[in-house]
Amino acid sequence: MKKSFSAIAIVAALMGFIAGYAAKPSPQAILSGHIDDFSLTPNASAQENKSEVMPFGFNSPHQPALAPDAPPVLYWNIDDIRKASAEMAEKAAKLAKEAGSGSSQSFGGGPVHVQTRNFSMFMLYRMHREQPVLSLTKVNSVWDDAEMHAGAYDFYVFTSGTGEMVLGGKIANRQNLMDKDGPVPGEYRGQPVVGGQTFKVKPGDWLLIPPDTPHQPKPDPGGFSYFIMKINVGVYPWSLVR
Repeated sequence: MKKSFSAIAIVAALMGFIAGYAAKPSPQAILSGHIDDFSLTPNASAQENKSEVMPFGFNSPHQPALAPDAPPVLYWNIDDIRKASAEMAEKAAKLAKEAGSGSSQSFGGGPVHVQTRNFSMFMLYRMHREQPVLSLTKVNSVWDDAEMHAGAYDFYVFTSGTGEMVLGGKIANRQNLMDKDGPVPGEYRGQPVVGGQTFKVKPGDWLLIPPDTPHQPKPDPGGFSYFIMKINVGVYPWSLVR
């Protein structure tokens, strides 16, 4: 009887110890006053022998890829950019002397050609005209029509030449851009710009143009070239962004 009682006492004591240990609060990390000591991911020791833990479900197999058409790593040499600017200027000068060469001052070229669902990147050259021609919206002018995009930011980095960019205000004679299928929703052209702000531009200058902001290039003699990134704001599909 005594042996049975002793065994029961030992078991009870052991169970009490286990219950008390389980109820004991686990040690908590102390957050110092430095924000760089704080992490939203487990520390390195907790990740031993486990796959890497990423914050906020990043790269989770349960989520679709963020940019399935993302381009690979790309690099462009500044010498190639300058060469492309000179080549586009030469092409524009030749076309300007040819009858029926079109009403646009815009000429593309160079090594930058990127198109994804989120953004596009390319280079443009804008020529300077001495004599007026009919613009795309049938305005007799030495300048290209102003543009206005509802579905994208435009980000410019100027690479050669000088001139002016007129931003903001309102576009007189504003019309939807027309293509082979008819008017393009959210894309507008026309001139002149009324009440805009003028910026002098030169190589190395950057310019961010928000959606729905009129902008008109006015290059000096010799024209100017620029790298442009169009950033899709998700308002329209890329098929409507120009």
